[in-house]
Amino acid sequence: MTSDVFAHLLQQMVSGESLIERRHPGCLRPQLLGKVRTGAIHRWHRERETLSPDFQAWVAAGSRWPWGEDGQLALAYERLPATTQCLLWHSVVERDDPAFTARITGLDHHAVPAACDQAMTALRQARADLYLERLERPDCREVIERLTQRPEAHPAEGWGHLRACPACAAVYKDLSQLDEQLEAQLPVRLLGWWTGQQYLRAKAAIPVPLGDPPFLARLLERRRADAPAEPSRVRRTAATRGSRGRSRAASPLLPRRSRAAFAVAGFLVGVGAGVLLLTACDPQLGAHIQPPPTSGPSPAPNDPPSQQATPPPALSARFPVQANAYTSQHGTSAGPDPGARSLGSSSVLRYDRVDFSTVRDTLAVARLAGPSGGGARIELRLDSPARPPLAQIIPSADGSVNDISVPITPVVGVHRLYVTAHCPTTTDRCIELFAFGAAPSMSGALLVLHRP
Repeated sequence: MTSDVFAHLLQQMVSGESLIERRHPGCLRPQLLGKVRTGAIHRWHRERETLSPDFQAWVAAGSRWPWGEDGQLALAYERLPATTQCLLWHSVVERDDPAFTARITGLDHHAVPAACDQAMTALRQARADLYLERLERPDCREVIERLTQRPEAHPAEGWGHLRACPACAAVYKDLSQLDEQLEAQLPVRLLGWWTGQQYLRAKAAIPVPLGDPPFLARLLERRRADAPAEPSRVRRTAATRGSRGRSRAASPLLPRRSRAAFAVAGFLVGVGAGVLLLTACDPQLGAHIQPPPTSGPSPAPNDPPSQQATPPPALSARFPVQANAYTSQHGTSAGPDPGARSLGSSSVLRYDRVDFSTVRDTLAVARLAGPSGGGARIELRLDSPARPPLAQIIPSADGSVNDISVPITPVVGVHRLYVTAHCPTTTDRCIELFAFGAAPSMSGALLVLHRP
């Protein structure tokens, strides 16, 4: 299914068709996820047993869009410029890393946070404008316009109006909780089918490809073999100067390798996760899902020789492994101290090539802090986020930073390690992780565990 979706995308590029659809202008990820959904619906008629039970039930019920909630948020989103929509989708809905969002949107990495704030302000204004368009009462207009400027502030001056006007109170709630609503409601509004946290966890478990996916490499090689000989550079330059439009029409439109790689590799994580979830939502099926291969194709004869990618050095599993030594992350943020990460219920940290071969330790150790009152934990898993945890580590209930150790079965070999968090609430980050690793049961290093 993934191959079919990207083959269609490549065909659009080769034929010169626009990559932008009216449904989601300027943002490929929702378009591709929609194509995956459509392909899965077609598969439901032939091979429904290959799809997750939840998706089967959704299709059997008529593939109905959820219209029970207020649709003003999706309408306000669609009023925004295409670039703003794309930025909000990747930063808020997909929770992509700022560096990855910068690559997709073309922004400078350091400009992404400020651009996201501006995008949220624009969405908040669009949401308020939709409400203001229906208002005729001046007092309602004044309150809503004030809330649009500072939605996070307590509406002390307008509190009496909000208590007397349920419509304005609902708009105030929308504006003050826009981040959570955008993340939870927008995907379902635009795509119909959205698995929420399961989608985000599956996406985080898929490694970003180092080169072109194999099916794309085959299609590119086939296209090169079928294409006529390229005219000389002199003739092509002359044609461009004489008539740029006729030159493009007369010459074959071949996608540059870098352009195709960026378009496909940049979005493979999200679409691959969408396909994965159709079968991986069932825990029994999810344990057998293998991530897509990350090896790139051999260079074509006309391409310059490229250096073979070398695997990263192994990371020793011996405590302390710094939290920010991750290979990839999803839903985390920089912690209060250098090297720390803040985790919430949807957060995933992935560490590739963690070497246990020289330790054979019997304890898992984590330096972390949790919320006051307890109720949070982290879990360490080997090789797949669908496997049972190697260890569950619960931080101290007083909110202080401590080194906590739990017994584990000794591990051998080099593994991929996943760190996930579970919080009392699903909206807030609750754990500060500083370091983790393995340790022997009797060691001087363990004398400092459970330190104040």
